[in-house]
Amino acid sequence: MSLLLYNLLGKKPQGFGLEIEDQSIKAFMFGKKRKKLKVLSCGMKSMKKGIVQNGQVLDASALASEIRELLETTKPYPIKSRMVVFSIPENKSFIRTITIPKLEKKEAGEAIKWETEANIPISVDKAYLDWQIIEEQGKNQEVLVVAVPKEVIEKYSEAVKLAGLEILAIETDIIATIRSLTREKNVLEKPVAIADLGRNVVGLAISKNQVPYFTSSLPIGGDTFTDALQKGLGVGYKKAEELKLKYGLGKMREDDMLYKIYNPIIENLISEIEKSISFYEDSINPKEKVEKLILSGGGSLLRGLVNYLSLRMKKEVFVGDAIQGLGLYEKTPEETRKNLAPFATAIGLAERAVNFDD
Repeated sequence: MSLLLYNLLGKKPQGFGLEIEDQSIKAFMFGKKRKKLKVLSCGMKSMKKGIVQNGQVLDASALASEIRELLETTKPYPIKSRMVVFSIPENKSFIRTITIPKLEKKEAGEAIKWETEANIPISVDKAYLDWQIIEEQGKNQEVLVVAVPKEVIEKYSEAVKLAGLEILAIETDIIATIRSLTREKNVLEKPVAIADLGRNVVGLAISKNQVPYFTSSLPIGGDTFTDALQKGLGVGYKKAEELKLKYGLGKMREDDMLYKIYNPIIENLISEIEKSISFYEDSINPKEKVEKLILSGGGSLLRGLVNYLSLRMKKEVFVGDAIQGLGLYEKTPEETRKNLAPFATAIGLAERAVNFDD
């Protein structure tokens, strides 16, 4: 699912993926060798507050400068490609599954437009609209629709172009995340919950066959845990970050100081995930249960988080492997694969950019 896809006169250029968040940007690039993928380069960069805020670009020029700096510092080599697939945050997008009668493509487009109009809070004339038929059901067809306000797209696009890049496609971040985490059969054909724990936001999705049937965003992230430590222990940001990395969730028992600090955050996260799962099971697909929760993002590496969520939610919980199932040319060490968790969205974008399924 992509927006603003350019044919580029039939060319198939190798591009890279670029994830843009409020306070960080990440780039990832694959190459091809003997029809297999090879990791070429990747990197991430923190950004100052005020460049992107709540998913809205406030300073396109400053964002362009940050992007250029990132591409010069990716490892092991700077990214030289000018072709990019970049992300729009889920909280600035409207993702819906709708049902329409079976129609010819032109008629279907009109029907989707009117049906979408009734399901999103803005006029479709003020949004870029993309859609994909995902299933035929007798005389009807189920359609995945993504709508993003034009003003949002245009501001991100302005920054990307100012950075000297050419846009191959634009994707909602959660769709790219789903692509990278659900390639394997055991998480593809059954509904799974996904929680992408970023620095400031958690992106939630319930996915089956790489279709996001439910998505939402929470104002919780890695910095939420750091801020709680600062207030709870009376230390500065740097010290709080050190303690978070060293001790993680701690023992998560009532007699543990870290439990008292973290428990409200964890319970809020669990509550929202369980609400998402219940909505899917009750309203979208009562015939199937969501039994697995896949974590991604830098926050997923918080020590003790996977085990605690698994015990507390009574589900299989694990950190997703964003390169599993890609058939990479070279074997990737286990530790390296684990450290790619923060890049799950960028990897999904990069997979699209390299034209892997062409």
